[in-house]
This record gives sequence, structure tokens and C-alpha cells, in this order.
Amino acid sequence: MHNNKLWNGNFLLLCFSNFFMFTSFYMLLPTLPVYLVEHLDGTERQVGLIIAFFTTAQIFARPLAGKWLDEIGRKKVFLYARIAFFVLMFLYLNIPGLLLFFLLRFIHGFSFGIATTAAGTMAADIVPSELRAEGMGYYGAFVSLALVIGPSLGLWIVNSGNFNILFIFCCILGGISAFLGNLIKVDDPTLKKGGNQKRSLIEKLVEPKVMLICIVAVMILSVYGGIVSFISLYAKELKMVEASGYFFTVYSLVLLVIRPITGKISDKYGAYFVIYPGMLLCIVGTVVLSQSNTLTIFLLSAFLISLGLGSIQPSLQALVINAVPSERRGAATATYLMSIDLGIAGGAFVLGIIANYIGYSGMFLSSSLFVLVGLIFYGLYQFRQVKIRNEQLHQETKNSITTEIE
Repeated sequence: MHNNKLWNGNFLLLCFSNFFMFTSFYMLLPTLPVYLVEHLDGTERQVGLIIAFFTTAQIFARPLAGKWLDEIGRKKVFLYARIAFFVLMFLYLNIPGLLLFFLLRFIHGFSFGIATTAAGTMAADIVPSELRAEGMGYYGAFVSLALVIGPSLGLWIVNSGNFNILFIFCCILGGISAFLGNLIKVDDPTLKKGGNQKRSLIEKLVEPKVMLICIVAVMILSVYGGIVSFISLYAKELKMVEASGYFFTVYSLVLLVIRPITGKISDKYGAYFVIYPGMLLCIVGTVVLSQSNTLTIFLLSAFLISLGLGSIQPSLQALVINAVPSERRGAATATYLMSIDLGIAGGAFVLGIIANYIGYSGMFLSSSLFVLVGLIFYGLYQFRQVKIRNEQLHQETKNSITTEIE
């Protein structure tokens, strides 16, 4: 399915398929709130439900996607989900009311959750094992590129034309994504080994071996959840209304550059070599953000936080993939991506409560504690890995001595 080169045809097709789907997704992020208020007579309070329904559906979809990927096969689940994402985009055209709109968001989020879980699993299969963190870094960089392009492109189309043109353009991108995905040639290790059949339902839905890593991901991504939810309000409080747009531009561009670089370092020297510094950068970044009083300091915090998260994520995903056999990558990837969803959603919820008591500055300062908890859990994970390796080495030495005596 793959050779020992990272940039093979399957990997490129997967990355570009993901790029077009995520661009379509990101084009709707800043535009659907306007559509809800101006065309569906929604209220500003209902704007939050646009993301809430979509994200909730993703969380439900992840474990089912992992089960299906390990039982039905990678390519089928991947392609069906991409086609569903493409078809559902058509339904935004002239949708008649709020109820159907939110129902569509939920179903669309479900298809997106399956599609992204399938893509992450296929990336793990395609990328050579010795280049795994670097490969996942480049894979994530295509998503970061979509984040840079998508929102601005969506707003430009709406301002130049109308929402129907936006939805048609998103449909076209979704169709290109499905077409490119169909060209990918994959083998299904799980179908050959059948390793998922004897497991309990819970084990088919989630992978217990990666739970510690996923707790780390929840803690780290809670910081991002707070940022996407409250950075605009914080910028307004600081009397720098336009600064939130600049914040995300800096954040996205740094992610685009740093993910492949730190992935390569992780492959060469070990995940801990980039995860520990990445967590420290996140802590420093959130502290700087909480003390921002000028645009320069505000954007410096975006640089530091993005540098930290961009260093951590490819390495965590590589650890998840390396922790399980190939026939369990679907469940492992689903568990990891579900932890990201829970981290972002949970972080936004908890930090929102904190903000009500101590304000946005105090909230962002307190978010550094989430990273500190993640640091502790990663230390526990590493300690456990060292203990397991020592036990294996002890057992191998014992077996070797026994063999020599015999």
C-alpha cells in the first residue's frame, strides 16, 4: 500500500482530498452565522448551535467510524463519508427553516466526523512507520492551509455574490475531495487479519491502550477551545476588535510551517523531544495572552501557542498509531480524534464558566493549568512506557539465560 517514501501518490491524493474537504468546511465557519441571522431569521443566541450540533455529531460519529473502519474496511467507509459530505452540501441551498437547518448541521457533522476519522486512519496506513510523525505533520499542514484559505474565501464569495454561490462552490470542493479519494489505492490490514471480531463492543468503539495519550490531548486542546470561543470577545475588551482576525492568521501560518518540522524531529529523536518543549511554549503563550495590552504582545501569544500546539499534535497522533497493531488503527484514531473534539468543546464550556467569574484575562491565565495537567499525564505515560520496556528487557534477558542453560 505504501513504499518507504513519504511523498507517494496515495499520500498526495489523501492530503489534497482532505484539503478540499476542509476548505469547504472552513468556508462555512464565518458565513453560516450571517446566513442564520439574515436568511433564516435566527437570533444571535442560536449562532452557537451551528457549531454545537456539528461538533456533537462528530463526537457520536468517531467511535462508530473506528469500528466500521476496522470491520468494513478503510476505503469503503472513507469514500461513503466523502460522498455523503458532498451530497449534504447541496441541501444548504434554499433550506426552508431553522429546524431543518440544525438537523442538516447534525447530519453533516456526522458525515464529517466519519470522513476525518477515516482519513486519519488511512494516513496512518500510508505513511511509512519510520516517518510517522513527520508524515502526520504534513498531513495536518494541509488542514492548516485550508484554515488559512477557507474562511477568507467564504467571506469573499458572500460579499461578492450570494449564499447560493457559496454553497455551490462548497459542493464543488466536496465533489473534488470525493473524486480524489476514490483514486487512492489501499489495502485493508484488518480485513486480512480479522483482529476486531473477538473484542467486546466497547473495545471495538474505543482503544484502551491510547487513553493516557488521549487525556493529554483533551487537556492541551482545551486551550484551543477557549481561544476559538472567546478570543474575539477578549480582543473587543482590549479595544483591539480586528486583532482576533490577525490572531488566527498568525496561528494558522505558524501551524502550517511548524507541524512537518517538529514531526521530523520527533521521528529522529523521540516524541518527548518536542512534546515537553511544546507544552512549555503553550504555558508561556497562554500567560502572555492573559497579559496582552498591545497588538504585538497579543500576536506574540498566537505565535507561541501555535508553536506549542503545532509541535505536540503530530507527535501525539504518531504515539497513538504506534501503540496499536494495524488492524486497530481505526479505533485508535477515532479515540484520539474524539478526545480532540471533547477537549475543544469541554475547554470552551469550562473556560466560559471561569470567564464569568474572573474575566477573560484570568480565564486565559487559568487555561495554562490545563496544559500543566496534560504535562503530568504525559509524564505518567512516559514513565509507564519505560517500565514496560524494562520489564520486556528483563524477560528477554531471563529467557536468554534459560536458553543458554538448557
